[in-house]
Order: sequence, then C-alpha cells, then structure tokens
Amino acid sequence: MYHSIGQRPQDEAGAELYSVSEERFKEQIGYLFFQKPGSVITFDDGYEDNYTVALPILQKTGIKAYFFIIPSKIGTPGYMTWAEVREMRDAGMTIGSHGMTHRILTPLRNGELDYELRESKNMLEDNLGHNISYFSIPRGFYNKRVINRALEAGYRIVFTSDPKDRGIFRYGRIAVKGDWDIDYFDKVVNNKIPLVDKGERAIIDTAKKILGTRVYDKVRTSVLNGK
Repeated sequence: MYHSIGQRPQDEAGAELYSVSEERFKEQIGYLFFQKPGSVITFDDGYEDNYTVALPILQKTGIKAYFFIIPSKIGTPGYMTWAEVREMRDAGMTIGSHGMTHRILTPLRNGELDYELRESKNMLEDNLGHNISYFSIPRGFYNKRVINRALEAGYRIVFTSDPKDRGIFRYGRIAVKGDWDIDYFDKVVNNKIPLVDKGERAIIDTAKKILGTRVYDKVRTSVLNGK
C-alpha cells in the first residue's frame, strides 16, 4: 500500500512518513516485478504524484495497480483531477473509493457512514462511467458494521491496512514507509520484520483498541506534530 510518491504531503499529520521517493519506488517496483510477480499494488488518497510519477513507472513494467480516491479532494491542490483519474482508468488501472472525505468511519452514525461509502461510490461512478467495486478503509479503523455497510453499498472487497487481514470480503495490505531501503523492503515483503518493529506494531494496535478512535487520532496527531 503506497500513498505519495515523490512529494511530502502536509495535509494530515504523519502523511509524510508514507511518502516514498521516486528512486525508492522504482527500486521497489523492479523488485516486485522480478521477485514477487503477481503482487497486488495499491495507492491510497489520490495524490497528483500518483499520476505524474507512479503511473509512468508502472506502465514501463506493465504492472497494473489499484488507486483509491477521495472524491472531495479531486481537483484540489496536490490531488489528481478528474481528467487524470480517467487517464488512470484508461491505462488499465483499477479505481476504487477511499471514502468521501477520509474520515474515520467507526464512530460515524449510519447516515454519515453511508454518505462516506455510497456518495463516494456514486460520484466516482458518475464521473468515470463504470461500476466501483473496491473500497479502502480510511485511516485503518473498521469494524463489522463498517464492513457490512460497505457490502450493502455495493462494494465487493474492502481493503484494510492490516497485513494479516484475510477475511472473505477483506484484503489486508502492507503500508510502505518512506524510510525503507530495499533490504528492509525485502524483509517486510517476506515477513522477516525484526521483532522490535513487530512489537511497535502491536503497541500501536493495542493503543487503538484502548484509547478509541477519536482519542488515539488526537494523540497520534499531537505526537507526530511534536506537541
């Protein structure tokens, strides 16, 4: 799971941690092409550099990827335009929804949740002219209610940010960070992550459960901003 390629977005605390340089992205795509053919490659958020930087690299290798878009961000600074999203589609890339406004879904009331799921799907379908079947969970928070309402909204598969997630309608992913060199990338892809990093992930997952979505997100934002 990638986010930004080549730029350092500042619209959300911590987003820059997942910004991968163009050079490292080329190296990682080359690795996947030769060492892990058939890997599923996805992009969240719909940053403009997905079109200007990532797409040409993918096209050189013939690799197809999934791009999960936030419709309310389309055409705003740093994000793709509708014309660019359509070019992505025409190039054989799969377009999915990442929620209407990128809000955390679990605390939302049913009406708000349906807006994020259904309105984003409808807007993408209206502007692209085909069915949108895939949804990516914003910010990593979900529960059974979110999954069920996503399926009711017409999505076939929900993509999460938990690499261990292999539910019937769920597909877990590895979130690639910008500071991973190719050796560490190799370890992650082959499930050979150092124990200290696995411990860090376990702490984060536990904090999410204990603090709850709103409190955890505020704490995370404060820490990442150095406040």
